[in-house]
Amino acid sequence: MGLKPFALSLLLGVAGGFFAYFLAWGLFTTHPELGMGTPSARTIGIWVSPIVFLGSWIYLSLKNRPRS
Repeated sequence: MGLKPFALSLLLGVAGGFFAYFLAWGLFTTHPELGMGTPSARTIGIWVSPIVFLGSWIYLSLKNRPRS
């Protein structure tokens, strides 16, 4: 029972990191006046991935807990 929320959270974390990377890459590529290069998009993706993982893991673990 504890493995399913972990696996789903891991999948959501990776997907969220890729989505944030591509979103930031597109923004920084089309708007060079921001002064941020494409390596900054990689940093954003790397930071977003564990945050989404932890947030979704906590949410799914509490959601699936039986209520008393």
